[in-house]
Amino acid sequence: MNHQDIPAGTDPKGALDAPRASGPAIPGSLEAMAGDLDREFASLNADERIRKAFAIFGKDLIATTSFGRDAGLLLHHLYRLGIDVRVFFIDTSFHFPETLAYRDILTSAFKLDLRESRSFEPDNRRYAAQKDGSLAIMDTNACCAINKVGVQAAFLGRSDVKAFLTGLRRDQSDSRSHTPFVHVQKGKLKICPFADWPAHDVELYLQIREVPEHSLAKEGYSSIGCSPVTCTSKPLDPNDPRSGRWVGDAKTECGLHLDYEP
Repeated sequence: MNHQDIPAGTDPKGALDAPRASGPAIPGSLEAMAGDLDREFASLNADERIRKAFAIFGKDLIATTSFGRDAGLLLHHLYRLGIDVRVFFIDTSFHFPETLAYRDILTSAFKLDLRESRSFEPDNRRYAAQKDGSLAIMDTNACCAINKVGVQAAFLGRSDVKAFLTGLRRDQSDSRSHTPFVHVQKGKLKICPFADWPAHDVELYLQIREVPEHSLAKEGYSSIGCSPVTCTSKPLDPNDPRSGRWVGDAKTECGLHLDYEP
């Protein structure tokens, strides 16, 4: 699968927990480093975790974002702390216009070094169809594999990427409830500095810092992915922010936070 990089809850099939090793990690291995950092990060705050990651990896550290509802949390931290890293955004070709507008707002506000990556397959939208007059995806797993998972694997596979920051949090869903601060994914160190942040603290931070809000959040969307009706709608369960994703499907994750395709 070719790609281009352009500058600019308990079901194990959905679980995002770091794989539990059958024995101690091999000294000096990536897994051992991840375990050591995870234990260290447990006693640090988010600012300290981000600064530590940048101190270790420097320009080989990147950040990833979908410019979803809470994207401003990570991106504002980077801006406020003066952490100058490349920010990778996957252009699936199915984003809401409001998401692309939000991308432009945050990129300008926080002076992001934004890199947009997308599938190089000319027929990457082949699973799209019309359903009751609305855009739908006939095979969401296959579509995510082409437009998300494969694209992510390509930029994580770069030699100048050693670790990546994400805004993943434990309270976002049952399947994310044991997300470590640091673990290995797709051969790179994945760092989740806000893993232990509750939604209330996120909202408080964004309000106090006056971080621009995604316009769809104002309309009641609590988790914002791609625009087809099969992929994103307003939440069905007010207590589950991701209950509007892949409604009617057993799918709970697109695959970006897994070490395998769902």
